[in-house]
Amino acid sequence: MIQFGRWEGETAVIMASGPSMCKEDADYVRGRANTIVINTTFRLAPWADFLYSNDHDWMEVHLNEIGRTFQGEVVCGHPAYSRDRVVDHVPFDKEACGLKAAKGHIAWGMNSGAAAMSFAHKMGAKRIIMLGYDQDWTGGRPRWHGRHPGQLQNQKPGFHRWAGWFEQAALDAKELGVEIINCSRETTLTCFDRLALMDAI
Repeated sequence: MIQFGRWEGETAVIMASGPSMCKEDADYVRGRANTIVINTTFRLAPWADFLYSNDHDWMEVHLNEIGRTFQGEVVCGHPAYSRDRVVDHVPFDKEACGLKAAKGHIAWGMNSGAAAMSFAHKMGAKRIIMLGYDQDWTGGRPRWHGRHPGQLQNQKPGFHRWAGWFEQAALDAKELGVEIINCSRETTLTCFDRLALMDAI
């Protein structure tokens, strides 16, 4: 069972799956902060503290590989994992539009990268550093690893649908005293402060 608050006052780096996410940045982060990887980005950082996903179908396809290679805790917000013995379940609050969520829940965010920001906040992080949050088809690619396997539902990122959630998360962060820094190498998001990764940690 996940213990919220264990990162009280600390920094969390979230490595999403945007096209600009790279092994060089993942390697730099190692040992410098608490870490969360999103979906297939666990392949770049199998040592991360947490792997987070909203998507039960993605989890089903990758669970065997995760079990063989990933060293941290695995968390899914989807209710299909509410009784799973391998994957920790933290329910998402579908009504939440930013970082804030009902007690014991995290904000859904419409995507795993956004939900992981709410998860980092619930873990107590006071600084959240974003990597791989391109929110765009950088170089014509949807993700650093290309498309998901064909049987998965989320083949096309919903950038236009996610933008409002990130804007609300930025507003919530200011109200809650949480610093969010977008260190993604490429991004269309303008609602968060920007820094190069090496200047942030």
